[in-house]
Amino acid sequence: GGLVYVCKRLGARAREEPWVRARLAAEGKLLERLGGRGTPELIATGEDGGGPWIVMGRVAGRPLSLCLGTSETSWIERAARHAFVALAGLHEAAVLHADLNSDNVIVAENAHAATILDFGLARWPGAPPMPHGPFRGTLAYAAPELVRGEPFDARADLFALAATLLHVASGQVPREQETPAAMLLAAGDTGIEPWAARSGKSLSPALAAVLTRCCAFDPAARPATAREVASCY
Repeated sequence: GGLVYVCKRLGARAREEPWVRARLAAEGKLLERLGGRGTPELIATGEDGGGPWIVMGRVAGRPLSLCLGTSETSWIERAARHAFVALAGLHEAAVLHADLNSDNVIVAENAHAATILDFGLARWPGAPPMPHGPFRGTLAYAAPELVRGEPFDARADLFALAATLLHVASGQVPREQETPAAMLLAAGDTGIEPWAARSGKSLSPALAAVLTRCCAFDPAARPATAREVASCY
């Protein structure tokens, strides 16, 4: 068993978008700065005729999308704590992920570690700007202010991670509208607090309460930091 690496490249259509190319190149520099703390280890970056590329160390574990509806409450509680600790590391490095979802949070089999992937939509000082246009991200978990195109901060990531973890705990997706347009409208205008309260019933009261707070429609009603969430239970 030698080391296993993962190479991230752009598809043919994405290579034609200058902003996408710029952001992938910048993502490599970001991973280098973060140094594998809650993120994949950067092995190498470069650019060739196919555009920019990043080589990362393979992350051991499973994405949360493969853990939906798990009945192992203690596993979810450990996974949640480590996921929020990983997120705290990003925020303390002035990075907002802006698209946390069940596919880009990887949890070790014993739930004693979590890794956050995919910084294509992330914001950090000096990052290449995002173009104006339609919403980009995962509507099922996105915070209302992010969907509406308003200024946002770390609390938008708390919303998305909490909604993802509650989806894992319950097996029920936060937003189930039939079309992207309907989901976009609902995400910007309608809270998910009732869903969050129902979805956390299998968890400890302390964890259920803090995850429900993270899903508040009003950012001011959410916890202030990921570190605070990780220490709440």
